[in-house]
Amino acid sequence: MNITAVRIFPFESRDSGGRTVAYAEIEIDGGLLVRGLRVMETASRGLFVGFPAQRVRRERLVELVVPITREARKAVRDAVITEYKRVAGWQAAPACAAEGEGAGGA
Repeated sequence: MNITAVRIFPFESRDSGGRTVAYAEIEIDGGLLVRGLRVMETASRGLFVGFPAQRVRRERLVELVVPITREARKAVRDAVITEYKRVAGWQAAPACAAEGEGAGGA
């Protein structure tokens, strides 16, 4: 799997108590576009990537995009987080900096 493009759309929800800091989309092998990835930040985990999901019958979330292998999840996470940091000029918050970059994979 080769991620050929990553686009970041900064979105600030922390002022209203949310964790989402951006939305992202990726192209895989120049032939598949995945939209709806979320870049989120928490004090305990730092930055992480949430995959698209849909609520079913108001009861549970069903993931719409699921990386099958650990390597695929890591490739998506690394590409999205790297591009987010570049676009947003991200600096770790003091709580996140003390813990490192956070224990990654979503």
